[in-house]
Amino acid sequence: MSREEAIRRSSSIAEPLPADDGALTSSIILRNAQRFKRLQPINFSLLRWNLLWLFVILVFITLPIWLPYATRSCLATYYTIAGVLLWLDLVWFLALIFTISTLIQLKYGMSMSHKQTYASDAPLIHLLILTIYKDDMGVVCRTVDSLAEQTEAKRVVLVMAWESRTPDREERSQLIRDRYGDKFLYILFPVHPFGLENEVASKAANANWGLREAVRFIMSDEERKKKAEHVMVTTCDADTLFHPKYFEALTADYLRCIAMKDSAVHRTIWQAPLFYNWNLDKNSFPVRITGLLRTLMTMGLLIPYNVNPMSCFSFSLTLAVRGGYWHPQIFMDDVGYLLTMMIGTQKRMRIRLLPVPVRSGPTSGDTWFHDVKEWYIQVRRWGIGTADNFHYFVVKIPRLPIFASFIFTIGYFLYYGVILCSGSLFGVSTIFFPLICPDTKLIWLPKLFQSHHTLILIGIIIPQLLYGALFILDAIWCRWTLHVKEDIFILRNILHWILTPFTLIALSLVQLWSYIVLAALGKRACIHKVAGKATLAQVDSTA
Repeated sequence: MSREEAIRRSSSIAEPLPADDGALTSSIILRNAQRFKRLQPINFSLLRWNLLWLFVILVFITLPIWLPYATRSCLATYYTIAGVLLWLDLVWFLALIFTISTLIQLKYGMSMSHKQTYASDAPLIHLLILTIYKDDMGVVCRTVDSLAEQTEAKRVVLVMAWESRTPDREERSQLIRDRYGDKFLYILFPVHPFGLENEVASKAANANWGLREAVRFIMSDEERKKKAEHVMVTTCDADTLFHPKYFEALTADYLRCIAMKDSAVHRTIWQAPLFYNWNLDKNSFPVRITGLLRTLMTMGLLIPYNVNPMSCFSFSLTLAVRGGYWHPQIFMDDVGYLLTMMIGTQKRMRIRLLPVPVRSGPTSGDTWFHDVKEWYIQVRRWGIGTADNFHYFVVKIPRLPIFASFIFTIGYFLYYGVILCSGSLFGVSTIFFPLICPDTKLIWLPKLFQSHHTLILIGIIIPQLLYGALFILDAIWCRWTLHVKEDIFILRNILHWILTPFTLIALSLVQLWSYIVLAALGKRACIHKVAGKATLAQVDSTA
């Protein structure tokens, strides 16, 4: 495809879609895939809604310092601080409970023969969108190996979505053809042109192009269409290891929803729990602790509270068509996809557990210091994406259903704004409360105890005990869920447990700094840099 044709296609206007999902014929889907919505010029102004995000975060973090002066009541401030800290403890506790519940569901999901629940000739195929830029081909091949080992690999159309700037693209494509040519239903190699009008160079823009090209390939041929009465789409990063039953479980659950005439099936996003135990024992403590926390957050918060999908997730092609695929100006593709689908369907999305594990690669470097540097780059990128998506969300509020946008706002702020960024720094600010209000008395406390003693209990001691449960769960899921053997000596585990609150503070500081960077640079800060994955090509041990 010529660059002129690509630019013309990227700026054309998509046609209106019929209200009934059953009326979405293959010809309509094909035309829709060929026609992109016209993109507005990128807003490079510094006056963006992420400034409001930064302001609210700073107000919350410093609340223990300014609230005594604002209310002129140390007692009211104490109960406010204690309430916030107790709420955070409750969140961590419930996250642990939900994680245990999810691990039990994974045990059943991995052992179950899902293929027995649907016909072997069911007309369903899977489009797997694997976006690649400068990713190490050793890591990419490990990802594709896990796809080739799927029990339903012959239902999978592997879409190797290249960026046009990818070095040695032809050689890489030939490697994939030679190694995996007979493993899948089809292998496609769409190339996303660089520099399309008003696009941001990102995974979302690449995935948007790759999925549309895959749909054109399927829907433009009568024989291929016969196999594709139902089409599921899965997106992932280049460092993803799938359980062999991923697509088997996804096929079974989707067809079960169809058979039950589930009205929400085409506004559902399937999320498998993400584990970062891919040579995680070789990483520095910030990377390992962050990886364990992200696993806990996926199973304990994101999925059960319906917050948003993350990194690797699946959905029906009908949903993608309704929502207009990915928005190519979005920096963080997973949350951005959720928002785009909410706009397209005018309904809230449902995050549904897929009961098989997926392993995702943590950032890593060749040395300890390089490892920490890559961690910093990754966390900073997450923070910029979080605040940038908030701006996108606020801009799109007039086009969102009121209830769905209200629920999303609460969940998004509490998870990304409070739990991930502000919670730890709020605890640090609480240290100043006894200095500002040294004479605060609580009549229900024994005389030997002061008000700040209770803050130490609920702000330091209880969280530390909850962090200890995380390391116990890590040992359980490595052995019983992932069957991975990690070389972690007990004293190292104890050290990492002690360092967990300090890691959370460092993670929060980096995210806060990323919000400041975005406030200073605006959209120019949204530059995607491929994270280092130095240890991922190494073969890890199995239990």
